[in-house]
Amino acid sequence: MGCLDWRREQSQPPKLLAQVVVSLLWGIVPLSWVYAFMFVALRVRQARHLRLVRRDRKPTLFGRRPRLAAFFSRRRLFAWSVLEVAFSLYYQYLVRQVQKRNPILSRETVDPIMIRVMREAILDNLEDPERFVSNLDAHNDIPIPKASLAYDDPCAVAFRREMSGWFMGMKPEHISRADVLDWLACFMFDKRYDEVLAHDTRDGAMQNLLAEVLHTFEARRGLPFAESAPPGVERKRPMLLTLDPVHVHTRPLVLYLMVSAMNRVVEGYFRLHGVRRCQHGSLSYLLYVPRGWSPDAVWEGKAYRPILFLHGLGLGLNEYALALRALLRPRGKPAPYPVVIPLQPWMSYEFFSPRFLRPWHHVEAPALLHGILARHGFDKCHVSILSHSMGTIVHAWLMRAWPKLIARSVFVDPVCFQLWEPHICYRFLYKPTESFVEFVLRYFAARELGNANLLTRHFDWSSNVLLMHDIWKHHTPDDVRIYLAGDDTVLHAWRVLHLLKRCGLQDSVHYAPALHHGELMMLPNHRVPEMIDVLIQ
Repeated sequence: MGCLDWRREQSQPPKLLAQVVVSLLWGIVPLSWVYAFMFVALRVRQARHLRLVRRDRKPTLFGRRPRLAAFFSRRRLFAWSVLEVAFSLYYQYLVRQVQKRNPILSRETVDPIMIRVMREAILDNLEDPERFVSNLDAHNDIPIPKASLAYDDPCAVAFRREMSGWFMGMKPEHISRADVLDWLACFMFDKRYDEVLAHDTRDGAMQNLLAEVLHTFEARRGLPFAESAPPGVERKRPMLLTLDPVHVHTRPLVLYLMVSAMNRVVEGYFRLHGVRRCQHGSLSYLLYVPRGWSPDAVWEGKAYRPILFLHGLGLGLNEYALALRALLRPRGKPAPYPVVIPLQPWMSYEFFSPRFLRPWHHVEAPALLHGILARHGFDKCHVSILSHSMGTIVHAWLMRAWPKLIARSVFVDPVCFQLWEPHICYRFLYKPTESFVEFVLRYFAARELGNANLLTRHFDWSSNVLLMHDIWKHHTPDDVRIYLAGDDTVLHAWRVLHLLKRCGLQDSVHYAPALHHGELMMLPNHRVPEMIDVLIQ
């Protein structure tokens, strides 16, 4: 593992380079404040020294530095500084607004999907589930342990190690029952445990479920939880993603304008090749339909099925420019299949969109996307879906809501598997950055206002996890391809790979050990043509 980490760092630019670039961007805001203040101070000084102004002399404040005085007298720079100052104030106001908890996530009843998720988390990586669980066939119930695993059982050791990740690396024997109940209450009900006690039903359904899961966890890890943290031990708070404060790093208005302009340029380029922008309800999307294409032709075997592309979290379309060109212009020719690209402004730096801080959820998204597909007749011939990173979660929603609509699926850098493990949450949002890629992802993605709002106030654990049951319901291994980057700094690709192998998808996984998150789609030598071949078979 040490060699792997060394090789990973050697293949990246130094972290210092990312820090310098980010510092220059971040510095625009305080420098704008300084410039606006100095411009006004200079004007006030001039107003108090009318006699000097009439003699065409600079105030004494800058009398010995005429170049400095001239620099702080530029009206265009002052106008831009005022814009940046006003934007920074509004930005901080929005940061305070997104600290509010999302009432949509809060539950007062037990969610059946969450039960299945917890069941998968408990049974995951068990060598012999029948030896541990007495109700293995009860798929909608929390597993009931026959007996506790031995402390030195490899399955118990691995479970303790993974679970401690949710508690910021706290030693397993130091994790207290109160900490676990708080974490489970957040994970299952989007509440703290004291709020569960206050809002529970008369029969105590929520408390009983939490107690049942806690008991099963103790048996699964081969070690009871401590009643309280031992004295003298530093207590570390668990990662409570949807309850913890939303951390946002300030960024200038000019950055949003630049990203928006780049996205418009990319969109304009593809409009020249037959792509048009459409609107369905509150959602904008890009649409391409080749000439002469019809749903009936698909059923007759004379045309290809439509492809739905679900982009990930980042800078919007511009970072997918190469992938979109391969998708819309394969081998330099117009694509023979329709393409639908929903635009997701809440994770694309689209600050000026009305939906920037109003992301869709697991009920709205499938309804909107189904409406778009039905509007163009694509629901009559099924669609194939290509999704990347955060887009794989929307892909999971669709597989659960409209499974018969999907013919083939390609997941790239999927973050929808094994969300009960701490790796994605910790690496992307909590882990101290150690490399160039981690620092860039933390500033430009995780700590941006729209992205942070999406990840920490609109993240529905039970809806976002894709279980193997959801795949096998209407798919075979030939219908699914999953692309993993071995050096992914967001998800633990090796563990996802082994999960997929254990579940019978070993022939459906393409593992690129030397690539980072996003490079399967964004590098010049991307794998998009290969993915298209899978989708149109």
